[in-house]
Amino acid sequence: MNLEYHTNTMQANQMSELQYLLQSNLDPFPNPLYQLCSAAQEPSPKWACLSSNSTTSDEAEEMSIINERKQRRMISNRESARRSRMRKQRHLDELWSQVVCLRNENQHLMEKLNHALETHDRLLRENAQVKEEASELRHMLANMHLNPNHLPSTSQFH
Repeated sequence: MNLEYHTNTMQANQMSELQYLLQSNLDPFPNPLYQLCSAAQEPSPKWACLSSNSTTSDEAEEMSIINERKQRRMISNRESARRSRMRKQRHLDELWSQVVCLRNENQHLMEKLNHALETHDRLLRENAQVKEEASELRHMLANMHLNPNHLPSTSQFH
């Protein structure tokens, strides 16, 4: 209803402007048919049906159609822009959701990595300890082969 009111208001304003221009002998829309009628002081029977009122009315109707198309195009463009903004916002929301998920996954993986590094360090220490014990045992065994009479007491192993 609001669009209809603006269209009618625009049509009324355009009609009054056209009437003023016609009264002042200014031609806002050059129409060859109208010029032919006005050039020949007396319109020929062929063009007798055309008068300034019908031409002005036709032109005003044409302007009205053009304005309606402009209004529809403007409304369509606004709707298209609104849909585009909504798509952009949805995409942005999806990206933020992905950021949250990836940050959570990253934190989980960092915790797993820290646990694996702690386990690795613990196993390195245990491995070094076992190697040291193996070396001591080899050394003891080598000493036993060199001195077979001297056996270690059983109290050392208990």
